[in-house]
Amino acid sequence: MFKCLKPAFRMIFCSACLVFVLSVGFLHPETNDSVEYQKAAHNLLKNNLLYAGEISKHIDYRLFSKRTAGYPLFLIFQNNVSWVVGIASVFLLMLNYFLGLSVLNTLTKKTNAKYVYSWFFLLNIPLFLHTSFVMADLLLATIINLAAFVYCQSRISSSKKIKNLSLLWCLGVLVKPIILPSILLSPLVFSYLWIKQNKLYFSSLFPCFVFFLVSFFNQQQTGVFEYSSISTINLGQYNSKLLISEKYGYDSAQSYALRSEFMVPRTQNEYLDYKKTLQSLATETIFTNWPSYLKIHLLGSVKMILDPGRYELYTLLGITPSAFSLTEMIYAKDWQKLKLFMFSNIGVLGVFVILFLINLFKVFVFIFSLKELRKYWFFGLIFLYFLAIVGPVGAARFMLPISIVYLVFCSVGWVRLLDFFQKRSKG
Repeated sequence: MFKCLKPAFRMIFCSACLVFVLSVGFLHPETNDSVEYQKAAHNLLKNNLLYAGEISKHIDYRLFSKRTAGYPLFLIFQNNVSWVVGIASVFLLMLNYFLGLSVLNTLTKKTNAKYVYSWFFLLNIPLFLHTSFVMADLLLATIINLAAFVYCQSRISSSKKIKNLSLLWCLGVLVKPIILPSILLSPLVFSYLWIKQNKLYFSSLFPCFVFFLVSFFNQQQTGVFEYSSISTINLGQYNSKLLISEKYGYDSAQSYALRSEFMVPRTQNEYLDYKKTLQSLATETIFTNWPSYLKIHLLGSVKMILDPGRYELYTLLGITPSAFSLTEMIYAKDWQKLKLFMFSNIGVLGVFVILFLINLFKVFVFIFSLKELRKYWFFGLIFLYFLAIVGPVGAARFMLPISIVYLVFCSVGWVRLLDFFQKRSKG
């Protein structure tokens, strides 16, 4: 299976190495997420404290639980050195390629599908660019693809599959809080397996134990029983703020974010008040304008699928605007400012447009795989979960964890499309 794909493998590997050399030797991309993950790893190693900021500076109580322990621990194993993390990320990228190829091989034996998958993979720019970022998305993608690989193994007993999938589920929750809402399914999975197989699989409840354990630990630090502060931060800074931007305009969104509810909490009491008041403000804003919110939530899901990696491209090249949010401008329909910024980098805009058209083509061929997708509820559940949970922000980096599985089904769709035209030509 792999021998005929050696040229594609070489191109993928060389491309990953090129991005690594550019990022380490010349471009040195840095994001706010990267800084916080590195500080969390440093504090965990040196101070035995999970805090994603500078301890010597004014304490921001949100940073005690903002970054979960999974990725900082991964960084510690790389000695928290950027170039070592880069090498590990290249390894993860290649591992994801082969995991996707193995999953694809269980769905179809046609060589054309493997070729198309390899080309889709090569043209999935965000995947490659994330090897240059100290961010958790690529590690989460690896966990999800390992879960897909385990699910497709016919030689593994159902009991071992459930245990392995439960372990990977726990790792996913520890690596990134975007998986957190899925633990609501944990008791349902436990009950379903109990009824169907007449056996108690307590391993399916492990994600709940992880939630309670981490939340209890965070309560000792902040006084709040919560898994991660990122939920409250996103609710205020993204979900409700983007709603204000869409409903009342860009300037109103900036004024909204200057309200006292958004003030950085410096003490435990301030953090308790921050969480209570910001959640109240944000939920009231969303429920008061729920039709508009539903619209931008759905637009965010579409944006996630079609985004060719604007954030990744601009961050790598160091041209991401720091004074304003492009997403807020899109929802505020401030097309003039958006046009001025986008056309200020014609070369990057050209690459963006080409990759956007490729993403449109992926959606087209993916539609032809829906019949096959219906046979595999596990994959369908993963797709639906991420589409529902991403919210109005919607960007390629939120698609990245499921992008390999998505490419697998795009490849299946391509084969079905070819079969359709071949049958028509014969008819």
